[in-house]
Amino acid sequence: MTVHIGLVGFGNIGKEHAKLLQSDTTPGLELTAVCARNVDLEGVAHYVDFSEMLAANVCDAIVIATPTLDHPEKAEAALSRGYHVLIEKPIAMSVQQAERVVQVVPEGQICGVMLNQRHHPVFAKIKALLDQQVIGPIVRYQWTMTAWYRPDIYYQVSSWRGTWPGEGGGLLINQCIHNLDVLQWWLGLPSVVSAHVGFGKFHDIEVEDEVSAHFQHDSGVTGTLVASSGEAPGINSLDIIGDRGMLRFDGDELKLWTRERSVARDRAETREMFDVPEFSSELIELEPTVSQHANIFNNFADAIEGRADLATPLSEGLGSLQLANGILLSAWQEESVAIPIDADTYEQLLQSKIGATELRTPLDVEVNIDMEKSYR
Repeated sequence: MTVHIGLVGFGNIGKEHAKLLQSDTTPGLELTAVCARNVDLEGVAHYVDFSEMLAANVCDAIVIATPTLDHPEKAEAALSRGYHVLIEKPIAMSVQQAERVVQVVPEGQICGVMLNQRHHPVFAKIKALLDQQVIGPIVRYQWTMTAWYRPDIYYQVSSWRGTWPGEGGGLLINQCIHNLDVLQWWLGLPSVVSAHVGFGKFHDIEVEDEVSAHFQHDSGVTGTLVASSGEAPGINSLDIIGDRGMLRFDGDELKLWTRERSVARDRAETREMFDVPEFSSELIELEPTVSQHANIFNNFADAIEGRADLATPLSEGLGSLQLANGILLSAWQEESVAIPIDADTYEQLLQSKIGATELRTPLDVEVNIDMEKSYR
């Protein structure tokens, strides 16, 4: 059986989704309708008004690929009409807005979020290794992700991107939402976050484009995230340190160090004043690169048809928003913040920033868009 898809939003990511839905990589889905101002797709119904597309009953499920500010309203409208829904990341600008959508998902309807980097071969392998506890109890982690470089034109040609009313943030809510998602997928949410954030440090924008965050977990694990959308050449460097080993990803290769004996035990028992524990190391063989978005789409279809559980239900998108909002709240209040955050306080501060500004007038210039270069 084929699941018929209605796509709302036909910007950069919407066009990529349309290509996938019309390709042989998503055999269980068929793109039957698109809602956007300008669409030229042969054999696909075109709507400008979203309510008209919902009323037409030409699809089984809705994929939401609009700007972030529209996600909650579009999702709630589609769910209320009985459609299954898949929302592009993030669910919403804030935890409070996202939780409201999660709470209105009717029983029996499939509603997921596009957390596609869980299908990154490296990140999926790290998840498996951590679940197997190959490096023992986690001690610390650090991720420097300054490879999210974006030039000024990326923001200038958009009315909503990199604005409080359009996106509710910048680097954290758009690019680093992936890093935050996989961090909490691997290691769970921290209990405390403290952060320093640069707002418009590299670009003429009002939202964040540089972040340094420190996380503390109840277990004693600590971690850091350093990220930027204005540095070049930029690096993607991840270390996860355990009591019996370490994982390191340098942006290209994943390396594993392991030992049988606990470092904590050696540290306590050795009589060698300058002894350093020895480890064996290996490069980890990875699965071939996959179409991450296609994997999400195919699982979505399988869940609708009852062949599989939904891998990324809507509630799975709340963790990364807790971290993104928590980092901003820490920066705004200039103090450490508990996770889960005070969602009411965050919403009030966010709405005050939204009310103090507006969407930009986009620059009307020709630009070259190669979406493959956007994936990190």
